[in-house]
Amino acid sequence: MNRVEPLDYGRFLAAITVLAYHYLVNGIYNGKIDSLAPEPALVGFAKYGYLGVEFFFMISGYVIFFSARGKRASEFVVSRALRLYPAFWVAMLCTAAVAVFLGDGRMDVTPAQVLVNLTMFSRALGVPFVDGVYWTLQFELAFYLAVLALLLAGLQDRLEPIFLLWPFAMAVALALGLSELPYLGGHFPFFAAGAVLAIQKTRPTRYSLAALLLCCALCVLFAVRNLPAGLVADGVSYFRPLIAAIVCAQFAFFLFLNSRLGSRLRLPGSRLAGGLTYPLYLVHAHIGYMLLSRFATEDNKALVYPAVVALVLALACAIHFGIERRGAAFWRGAIDASLGRATRWLERRLAGVPGLVARLRRAA
Repeated sequence: MNRVEPLDYGRFLAAITVLAYHYLVNGIYNGKIDSLAPEPALVGFAKYGYLGVEFFFMISGYVIFFSARGKRASEFVVSRALRLYPAFWVAMLCTAAVAVFLGDGRMDVTPAQVLVNLTMFSRALGVPFVDGVYWTLQFELAFYLAVLALLLAGLQDRLEPIFLLWPFAMAVALALGLSELPYLGGHFPFFAAGAVLAIQKTRPTRYSLAALLLCCALCVLFAVRNLPAGLVADGVSYFRPLIAAIVCAQFAFFLFLNSRLGSRLRLPGSRLAGGLTYPLYLVHAHIGYMLLSRFATEDNKALVYPAVVALVLALACAIHFGIERRGAAFWRGAIDASLGRATRWLERRLAGVPGLVARLRRAA
């Protein structure tokens, strides 16, 4: 997949909307920012910023289809680990370091918690996240593991029909009350939507169009049914038709990307905007909460808010340029020598399975 520059702008805008949601709404209502009161005028629009996360999931589905198609499992593992882990490790350690001084009992972390969080599987291991936003990474990893299983099974060239069938399987699960089954409900319609949109870009057919319309319906249904429960309990109200419109606008954005104009549009600073998105998402929440809670008041918040945003942007820049770009060769070599080598060993072991199955069938 060639770089689509409007997608980088979309990534960054989604990160900013999530940041606004956390700083102006969620952090205040959940008590992690205890020095400020909600500002009704700002809450009115920032409360919808959580939908930026659903947009991230759509981006993952869109990009992963191109990243996995025709690739070996080991190539996929190395590329995804390189994308996720180095920035995450550094961002998590930065958050933990700030928590040592500013955690104040609500966002404190322990050495054992930090060590388990390094795996990115802390929820599965029953250990709290160092930063609450890491919950989204659990869905990313689950999606990557499913794609990895398909690649290990030798289905690189069958990803298109599998992804096209996925929303129909989710619709059947919804009708039968089985949406709690793995990959058949929750946030996964957004991953499926991204993948189907990628297919629609490469080879549009009436089947991909039907799958896309079904994805849109599933995503809208999930979004209007699953409002931020804590905020609703605190009296924050949501206008469900607006939520549906925002989700539909996200689909429209990807359709624009698929157009000739969208795929060819060149935008200044797009690579930087896209590169900053992931580290900004990783560092903004708890670090921002702790700084705002310690230094912001109703009198000085007009100055402290921009200062905190500038600080987390600077930290994101440091991680992007210092870790992701300058350290790219080192991290690629280390990941290839570990996860890549392990996956290649597994590929070799699984390569003989089809022949073994054929021999057993002939013997039977």
